[in-house]
Amino acid sequence: MISLTTITDRSAVSFTEMINWLNNAGSMQSEIFVPITPKPVFTELKKPLSECKVAFITAGGIHRKDQTPFNTSGDFSYRTISFDTPSDMLMVTHGGFDNSDINKDVNAMFPIDRLHELVEEGFIGSLPAETYTFMGGGGNVEKFMNETGPEIARKLKEQGVDIVLCTGGCGTCHRSATIVTRCCEEAGMSCCVIAALPPIARQQGAPRITAPHVPIGSNAGEPNNVPMQTAIIKESLEWVRDCPSFNQTKLLPYEYRHNV
Repeated sequence: MISLTTITDRSAVSFTEMINWLNNAGSMQSEIFVPITPKPVFTELKKPLSECKVAFITAGGIHRKDQTPFNTSGDFSYRTISFDTPSDMLMVTHGGFDNSDINKDVNAMFPIDRLHELVEEGFIGSLPAETYTFMGGGGNVEKFMNETGPEIARKLKEQGVDIVLCTGGCGTCHRSATIVTRCCEEAGMSCCVIAALPPIARQQGAPRITAPHVPIGSNAGEPNNVPMQTAIIKESLEWVRDCPSFNQTKLLPYEYRHNV
């Protein structure tokens, strides 16, 4: 078999030699690591937002105060959160980012109050009875891909969910969040990752991404800033409806700087 060096060192090669080389070029490896985006998964939304059942999941380590905390060194388990849980009954256990914004207002990562308000407004149709949260830091990719993700997707699908929004905390959380979101998309739900680190969500193959200008830990907006949080959720839902194709990112015009 001829090599690229052989081709470039010779003034001419036969047509057969060139075709054979091209046919085998797929086995060549670059000396530079190039991450590969996973295969496309994309479920088109086929009903108005006002008729959709919307779930919200997070890799940000949110759980009820009376539930077992996550293992911050690595944990692929998840917690079941009823959507009628008061927001002041929720807390965060995560060692991979500054938790202070969530401690001020859990809606900054898991906007449960904003979702209820959107149902009351008629912007979305309903919420499922329960949703699921996990701690994506130090995540076991195989476990999230083959166990946690499919199980969460199955449970949401069984509740008739149409749309899944998701947040992640640290960089590894964004990876875990995207893995689980892809499982939900493959199960027939239309999904969007609200990302503080959009390049990670994009490289990991998130179906849709929205990106407000916020620090990790406040993906859904500044703590106690209800208008900002509401706008981020609404525009993310609209992006689920309007996004033309897989893995597209919409930058959102909302900025919050932590402790500045």
